[in-house]
Order: sequence, then C-alpha cells, then structure tokens
Amino acid sequence: MFFTNLFESNLKVKNFAKKVIYYTSTDSTNEDIWELYTKNNEQDIIIITDYQKKGRGRSNNIWFSKPGHSITCSFLLKELFPREQFNLHSILIPVAIIKGVRNFLSIDLSIKWPNDIMYENKKLGGILIESKIKKEAIFNIGLGLNTNENQIDFPCELQGNSISLKEIKGHPIQREPLLASIFNELDLLIDSLNTSTIIESWMNNCSHKDEKVQFLNNQKLIKGVFKYINQKGQAVINYNNEYIEYDGAINIV
Repeated sequence: MFFTNLFESNLKVKNFAKKVIYYTSTDSTNEDIWELYTKNNEQDIIIITDYQKKGRGRSNNIWFSKPGHSITCSFLLKELFPREQFNLHSILIPVAIIKGVRNFLSIDLSIKWPNDIMYENKKLGGILIESKIKKEAIFNIGLGLNTNENQIDFPCELQGNSISLKEIKGHPIQREPLLASIFNELDLLIDSLNTSTIIESWMNNCSHKDEKVQFLNNQKLIKGVFKYINQKGQAVINYNNEYIEYDGAINIV
C-alpha cells in the first residue's frame, strides 16, 4: 500500500500537486485525472495508485506495473513555457526525476529522447504527457517508475530490457519519500524556470548524445546523429551535414 501521509509529510511543493488522491486500483490515472478536471475544473491534483490496470505509454503502448511495487501516478501542471517552447514541458519532467532519484538514492540515471528514464540502457521509467488547450494549456503528466520489481516480475518480452530501483540498489525502496523527492525537485525547477539550465541538465544526462538515430522525416525513415536540444525543446539531428529540428519519436541505431 502507498502511504499518502508519509508522502505528504515529505512533500514540499507550492506550484502543483496540492491535493493528493489515492486509489487502491484503477484502470488509468491519466483518464481519472482528466475526468476530475473536466467535471470539477480541479487543477492542482495528483492521483496515485498501487495498481494501474490499463496504464498507457507513448504511441498507445501498454505500460506494465506490478501491483504494490511501482510508482504509478498522474498529476496536472499548468502551462509554464511560451507556446513556441511547448516541447520544453517534455524536457522538464525527466530532469526532475533524474534529480529526485539522485538526491534520494544516490543513483545516476539517464534520459532517452524525449523522456524515458534509463539505467545502463535498460528502461526504468516512462512519462506520458497529454494536454488540453483553452486560453492556456493544462498538462496531464503520467509517471511510471519501476521501483521494487524483481526481473521475474516483468513480462517475458520486457525481461532483460527493463530494470527497477530495487535491482540497482539491492534492497527495497520506500516509494513515498522517493516520489516526494522527485516532486520537490520539479517544484524547484518551476521556481527558477531557467530554460538553458533545464536543457543543459537534460543533455548532461542524455544516453545517446552524438549517437546514430533513426527517425521519420517527410514520411521517409532516415538516419542521423543526435546532437543537442534547441531552445524550443526540439531534438537537433545532423543528417548529411543538415541540422534538422525534430520533436517526434526516434530509435537509437
């Protein structure tokens, strides 16, 4: 069971996640939070569950989580960057996760474009960001973090390619203060909101800088070299000495 009192006692945020909602199980925290937002216009909320039955990743992929072992939650975040820097919201969240995990567990993780959380080329966490735009955008951010799983807990197709914090540290991890540490780091980043610092932090933890990647450009699958992130939060890829600004999915070659 996720102990919300322990989580809240470690939480020191003022920019978001002011109301904590816990479900023992649910289909999707992302869907739940949209429902509350639509019905009641609630914005500063976070939904945490011990068992997400139909968790989603990017591109409608299924996000696996073992009941009572993972961190699975969704929270709402108001628009922080100008509309022309929309993609920076996807850069901000993994930076906060990297910093929060490092502070709590002294583990150095890495980021795979745009916001997969990795450890030695194995996936440890994923982020799904959805948005609704009226006058301002509101972001629904789903976070899944493998925390106390053993390798045998993962589906066969994920074994060998996934890892948990427990496997890295060699002992169970207390989820509540860990998630609070991540949110506290995000709150500090929001307070300062320095675009250059956020991009620099992302690049310092990138798992594939200057490596070959494959991506779709004008409906054609091509290969290039991942170089950096620009001020708009886009990936900049070198393709035949042409620098292409890109915000879609890429594969590491």
